[in-house]
Amino acid sequence: MKVLKFGENFNVPIVLCLGYFGCMHKGHIRLLEVAKDRAKHLGAKVALLTFTNNHLKVLGRNLPVLYTFEERLKIYESLSVDCIIGAEFNNAFRQRSGKEFLNRLCELDLKGVVCGYDHCCGSDRLDCDGIKNYLKDICPIDIVEQISIDNEKISTTLVRRLLEDKKISAANKLLTEPFFLTGEIVHGRGVGKTLGFPTANIVVDSDKFLPQGVYGGIARLDNGVISKCIVNIGATPTFEIARFAVEAHLLDYSGDLYGKKIKLSLTKYLRDIKRFNSPDELKFQLQIDKESVFND
Repeated sequence: MKVLKFGENFNVPIVLCLGYFGCMHKGHIRLLEVAKDRAKHLGAKVALLTFTNNHLKVLGRNLPVLYTFEERLKIYESLSVDCIIGAEFNNAFRQRSGKEFLNRLCELDLKGVVCGYDHCCGSDRLDCDGIKNYLKDICPIDIVEQISIDNEKISTTLVRRLLEDKKISAANKLLTEPFFLTGEIVHGRGVGKTLGFPTANIVVDSDKFLPQGVYGGIARLDNGVISKCIVNIGATPTFEIARFAVEAHLLDYSGDLYGKKIKLSLTKYLRDIKRFNSPDELKFQLQIDKESVFND
C-alpha cells in the first residue's frame, strides 16, 4: 500500500474515496466496495483520503481519535486499499474552499470519486451536488446513500457513543474488526504478579480513545504470539492508584514481554473498574474474569 502526502503526485490512475475514515465501519465499507468496483472497470487503483493528525483538536473539540493514523493504516491495508493520501488538518487546510481543495485533487490522475451522500468539503462546506458539478468534466462521481442499523445512520459518531457506553459487542458489529488499541509494553509496579495475574503495562498514544472498564479480548504480540487476555483500562483503586493505565493479563502466555509491541482487540465487556476491600477479593474477581474469557 502506497502512502502519500496530500499534494504529492501518484502518477497512477485512481478512484478516490473522500471522507475522514476515522474507523472503518459498514458505511465506509460500502464506499470502498463502490470504489473497488469502479476501479476494476477502469483499470485504476483504489485510493482513500484521510487525516494524519487529530483534526478534532484543530476544530476546538478536545477529543481523542478512535484510531491513530498508524492504526488506521493497518486497517486500510487489511482491506486492500492501494493508496492512502494523508493530509495534515491544520488551519491552512481548513481555510481552503471546496473548489480549492478539489483543484489539488485534480492534480492526481482521477478516474472516479466516491463519497457519502452527506459528505462536504472545504471551508464553505461544498456538498455532494457541488462536488459532482465541479468534477463533471473530470471524472464520474458515485454518491453512496445512507447505511443504517435500527433506523440510525452508521457513523464514527455512533461507534464512539457505543464504545463510551461500554457496548463493545454492538460497536464491533459495525466495524471491520473488533475495536483495538496498540502500544509498547513497559515495566509496571508488579502488583498483578503477586496476585498470580501478571500484567503487561502498555503505553498507548496520548490521542487514542480508550473506553474505561475491564474487557476480555485477544492479544497479538509482534513476535506472532496470540493469546486471550483480560484488559483493565483506567485506574487501580484497590491499590490507591488513580493514574489512568492500560494493563493486560495474557491467559495463554508466560515469558518476558518488556519492549514488545502489542495489539489488544476488545471483544467482551466484563465489568466496571471498582475498589475491592482486599487484594484477595480482587484476586477472586480476576479468577471469575479469567473463566469468563476462557469460556468464550
